Amino acid sequence: MQLLTVQEFISLVDGTVQGTVNLSATIEGCVIDSRQVRSGDAFFALSGNNQHGVQFCDAAVRDGAVVVVVDEQASAQCATPHVSVPDAEIALAMLANHNRRQSEALVIGITGSVGKTTTRRMIASVLETIHTGIQSPRNFNNHLGVPLSLLELQQGDEFAVIEIGASGPGEIRALTSIAEPEMAVITRIAPCHLRGFESVQKIQLEKVRIIATLPEDGVAFLNSDDPLVSELNKCTRARVVTFGTSGSPDVLATSVTVNKGQLRVVVDEHEYVVPVCGRHNVCSVLAAIAVGMEIGVSVEGIQDGLRKFQSEPGRCVLSQLGTWTVIDDTYNSSPASVSAAIRTLEEFSSCNHRVLVLGDMLDLGDQAADQHYGIGASLASCQLDHIAVTGEFAPDLVEGFLSSGGNPNRISEFSDVTMLTTMLDCILSDDDCVLVKGSRATEMERVIQQLKLLQDQSSVRRAA
Repeated sequence: MQLLTVQEFISLVDGTVQGTVNLSATIEGCVIDSRQVRSGDAFFALSGNNQHGVQFCDAAVRDGAVVVVVDEQASAQCATPHVSVPDAEIALAMLANHNRRQSEALVIGITGSVGKTTTRRMIASVLETIHTGIQSPRNFNNHLGVPLSLLELQQGDEFAVIEIGASGPGEIRALTSIAEPEMAVITRIAPCHLRGFESVQKIQLEKVRIIATLPEDGVAFLNSDDPLVSELNKCTRARVVTFGTSGSPDVLATSVTVNKGQLRVVVDEHEYVVPVCGRHNVCSVLAAIAVGMEIGVSVEGIQDGLRKFQSEPGRCVLSQLGTWTVIDDTYNSSPASVSAAIRTLEEFSSCNHRVLVLGDMLDLGDQAADQHYGIGASLASCQLDHIAVTGEFAPDLVEGFLSSGGNPNRISEFSDVTMLTTMLDCILSDDDCVLVKGSRATEMERVIQQLKLLQDQSSVRRAA
């Protein structure tokens, strides 16, 4: 962040000093985790699920925090000298917005039901070829992540690519008021976080907020392949740039080819090669091309940025474990992303068998059983050799599969991940391709760990 004295911070957030605080000290960064404190940081003592940050204020100061920030409600519990504010989360947001306004960086907001992180990382990879800037760390896209991302802006940064998510109504409006993006990308609108939104239509109403608040001289980038996104082109005063694979968008992919871990996309007779797994990533690629072109990155620069792109762990990452081709897509799951995973695995036609391992899709509210049933129904006619499922809603998925004519020999249901991983050695054979997917809380990465262990054991046996 750009430097700020404690006194300036107090004025900015209407804080009150409790005890002896060095008002002339300079705040160089902000953290909400006391374990991450470095010299010069401000530590925001927030209320967590199990503990309150006030318990760690002394430790934060010992590790170099120049000031700790505490809610008025928790101020009496804090013996450490601190700055008391009406609401510590709001104070963090106010500081982030101040830092954003002090910066000359172009702020680009990214939202969508799926593809936010990949799109954000691809855009940053393209822009980094000629500009200096930042992007959201990991998936910092909520009421804490967005402010912390914006506080990473330093003097001299030219861009900030900020991921903006929502699990319920009103969140995008609140987050865009902090980030104030000048450009925004909407990837897709699909069933996701239905516990908070209840319907896709309500998700659409939420996503439109990011472009409705853009300035007149801003730019909205919309995925024309998604009807729910395309419908929003009249909902902004900003200029609209569309991208897609059919019709007549501003950025049109005239050719898309997939070869295992590589995606080739042709736009305006220029080929872009991206080391990603799955045709569904073309949306992110086209968004990155569109933003790059708008900002003035050359074709060669865009090609170079996309060629150097690296997927985050757990997001359709391809690896070779012995004779098995493994696709780790365990970071999260939703109906749209599972459908994309099915198509991705189908593309590996040269493998011996294609095996899909699925955990539950969470946060779907009252529609959870129906959504899992629907995925099962779609799997009945897919070109996969075997499906292994586990979780609370696995019976619904299996029912959908069997009711739609799926062969019972092609699907296996397991009571838990431990049982599933135990049986993997029996399910898989040489030269198989296996894709593993599930929502974050299902911890399906344990399956990936077991696959590595099985291969290590196999290597030992062969060596013996």
